[in-house]
Amino acid sequence: QASTRSHCIFTIHLSSKEPGSATVRHAKLHLVDLAGSERVAKTGVGGQLLTEAKYINLSLHYLEQVIIALSEKHRAHIPYRNSMMTSVLRDSLGGNCMTTMIATLSLEKRNIDESISTCRFAQRVALIKNEAVLNEEIDPRLV
Repeated sequence: QASTRSHCIFTIHLSSKEPGSATVRHAKLHLVDLAGSERVAKTGVGGQLLTEAKYINLSLHYLEQVIIALSEKHRAHIPYRNSMMTSVLRDSLGGNCMTTMIATLSLEKRNIDESISTCRFAQRVALIKNEAVLNEEIDPRLV
């Protein structure tokens, strides 16, 4: 709450049922706003801001590890439990889902390294292939 920067995850649970049908469809939508990584040497932050930057960079590193592992076809272990964020997003990254990433870039010349890094991250996210199927069940109250 006192942080100047952080990641933000909004989770929306949806259920729908057609009139006269016993089938209920469920969905979960994660809206994720990632704080950008920070090149500490470039920004020169210190103290509390330096600590926050380290935690943000570390959580982005763990997210990238999961994304890389998911894009490898025969990977036996996916490191979801390395961070709270990857644990929360587990079903949205490698589960029964469709994943979309929107990347925001800076066009300023001084931020070109960060913009290229963001594009590479988005490319790795695009390599994740999931087979999403409808989450349907018979309404237990009607059974």
